[in-house]
Amino acid sequence: MAAERALSKIQYGKETISTHGTAVAATKMIAMGAIPIKPDRKPVYPPVNLGVRARTAYEVIYNYLVSNTLSIPYGYFQILPMIFSCGLKGNVTASEVTPSQADYLWAHTPLLTGDNTPDSVTLEYGDDTQAFEAEYVMFEKIKISGQVAQEAGESPVAIEADFFGRQHTATTFTGALSIPVCEPMNAKLARFYLDTAWSGIGGTEKANILRGFDIEILTGLHPKFTGSGNPYFSVHGQSFIDVMAAFTLEGSSVADAIWDAMNAKTFQAVRLAINGAQIGSGTTHNLTLDIGGTWEEVIPLASEDRGNNIHTAMLHARYDGTGAKELQANITTSINAM
Repeated sequence: MAAERALSKIQYGKETISTHGTAVAATKMIAMGAIPIKPDRKPVYPPVNLGVRARTAYEVIYNYLVSNTLSIPYGYFQILPMIFSCGLKGNVTASEVTPSQADYLWAHTPLLTGDNTPDSVTLEYGDDTQAFEAEYVMFEKIKISGQVAQEAGESPVAIEADFFGRQHTATTFTGALSIPVCEPMNAKLARFYLDTAWSGIGGTEKANILRGFDIEILTGLHPKFTGSGNPYFSVHGQSFIDVMAAFTLEGSSVADAIWDAMNAKTFQAVRLAINGAQIGSGTTHNLTLDIGGTWEEVIPLASEDRGNNIHTAMLHARYDGTGAKELQANITTSINAM
């Protein structure tokens, strides 16, 4: 039987932090399209002279590494705790905001001076012909982006998460998993706040200005290869956390003030809050990203839409000694386990 795209899927299971890399059965499916299974090893063909007109007669594989991207063009809140736990801040215990309403807050603000205890997962992906699993999966880059459509067009929030893992192993899918419950993320419900210090973050909303956003977080996570009895990595490392935040804004006095702040190198504290539906009678689904930094590039009149001038602005995150912060990340959604 030919392999069918309709019967392809991706699912994951949370590994134990103390034993990263020990593969586990999947417990949840991911609502996204199939991804190509990129090779986890690259052969090398050493050139040798053997008295024949052939470049080589040998093939060597030195080590293994899975490298790929989860691309979720129609992002949903329930997938965020897994991605942020395996990328930014792990070992998080979700807390219920409103008693008995299952509105769980996940605090993923990373430590800047300590261990962020990232989680890892085992991914299972493939189709009805062959499934593969990759263990010790962590995310090295997380991207959240959206555009507010005009004329009642669709405005999904896209999630992209670049990951690494140990190796691909042929397997069979863990069966009988439920179809995921998904609360969609809507860029039209994104709100933009701009303040001058961490102490006032989220205090000043700039309404009727946000057209689009593109937040890219480099988590600093990376595989570490050292001599061992295996061709794959044994441990991971944590390094610098970097954030770049691009915004598309309506041309206005507020956007012009951001130009002035760029020229003056003024520190700014920006909040992007994306809300969803209410959870029971409690709070709403929500992703809140707080970023402190300075404007690296602001382009007034970058484009126009039906006669309206549009600005673009790029915020470069940096550490602020007064607030002792660079990035805050909080998620509220209807699950309390990855």
